[in-house]
Amino acid sequence: MDESLRSFYDLYERRKSIRDFAERPVEPEKLERLIISLGRAQSAANRQPWHFVVLSDEEGRGRINDLFTKDGFMRAPVLIVACADPAQAWVRKTDNINYSWVDVTIAVTEMIGAATAEGLGTCWVAAIDAEAVKKRLGIPEKIEVVAVIAIGYPKDELKREAKTRKPVSEIIHHGKW
Repeated sequence: MDESLRSFYDLYERRKSIRDFAERPVEPEKLERLIISLGRAQSAANRQPWHFVVLSDEEGRGRINDLFTKDGFMRAPVLIVACADPAQAWVRKTDNINYSWVDVTIAVTEMIGAATAEGLGTCWVAAIDAEAVKKRLGIPEKIEVVAVIAIGYPKDELKREAKTRKPVSEIIHHGKW
């Protein structure tokens, strides 16, 4: 395997959810690169049915900090509220499945990879009162809050621990189920 491939796969081995953050700001140029990665993500039929509310100052983060169930998220220097706009999304004709959440998830996953490459930690926070987030941030009713992504430098040094995952043989089906 060549070095660039090794680096790519190593990136995803290094990625882990961070639930407590150091008191260290994220450099503006790093945050800008993360924001660019969100906008460059792929989406079904290139509809880009997403919006992202970036909270990178104390006042902005303070609007939703009390909604977290874990104190560590309150220390994240950056929060990105990932939102879906179902009215703008591609819809699969055979079963009317709306792809807005899928598309937002793709964008956030790519941004999480970029954050890992930048030496930052992230956590996808779904355990939050989405309606309260919408109200406090002035998010329109038709927009859905998918998650809040906490971003920053990990409080503690990351240890390379084996991740518990299902064996590939349990999740991959070749040719048929």
